[in-house]
Amino acid sequence: MGKTLRNKTLYQDKDWLVQKYVKEKLSTVEIARAYREEENRWCDPNTISRWLKKHNIIMRTLAEAQQNRHGS
Repeated sequence: MGKTLRNKTLYQDKDWLVQKYVKEKLSTVEIARAYREEENRWCDPNTISRWLKKHNIIMRTLAEAQQNRHGS
């Protein structure tokens, strides 16, 4: 089983998502990949998006995402 925090899977934890998405500026694809590597369990990037929205974490615009991707 995956690591749980307060009976939640890791990607359901708001603090973990804030760390990955806001502070580390990872994309949903990169966060899903990080979860798979840490937990050895499947996670879809759309699942990450749903949990970001559920926790009211503001999603980046396409322009912001592209800027992060290109390191500008």
